[in-house]
Amino acid sequence: MCKDNDYKEVCSVSQLADKLSISRERFYQHLRAGVFPPPIYCPCMKRRPFYTQDLQQQCITIRRTGIGYNGKLVLFYGKRKARKKVNRTMPKEISTELHQRLTKNMKQIGFNVTINDVIEAVKVIHPEGLTINEPDEEIIQTLYSYFKPKG
Repeated sequence: MCKDNDYKEVCSVSQLADKLSISRERFYQHLRAGVFPPPIYCPCMKRRPFYTQDLQQQCITIRRTGIGYNGKLVLFYGKRKARKKVNRTMPKEISTELHQRLTKNMKQIGFNVTINDVIEAVKVIHPEGLTINEPDEEIIQTLYSYFKPKG
C-alpha cells in the first residue's frame, strides 16, 4: 500500500502520490479537502510544490490510519488497475458461418453479392471485427446501407 522505506530529502506531489498508491489527481482532491497537509512552495522553483521528509511521513501516517490532517476520517482506495482487454471477436468457424448467413440474407432482399463481397464489406464497416453477441439484424442493416445504390 504505502512505500515508506525510501525517503528523499524532498519529493514532488507526483512522487508522493505514487508513494501513497493514489493518483495525483486524487491526491489533489484530498489536499483541497484538508486530508493532507499543504506542501511547501519554493519561490526559486517557480512555486513548484514539494514535501519534506516530515510531511511525507505525515501523509503516510494519514494514509495508514485513515485520519486526515483535518482530523476527519477518510477512506482510501488504491490506484485502479488497467483493465484487461477482452477479445470478443468471434472464432473463424463461426465467422465463416455468419458470412454465409449474411450473404444469403442479402440475396433474399435483392442484392447480387458473393460471400467475398460480404466479407470485404464487413471489414470496412467493422474494422475491429464483429463481436460474438452482435445481432444479425444490425449487421444486415449496415450491409444494406453499404450495398445500396448511391444516388
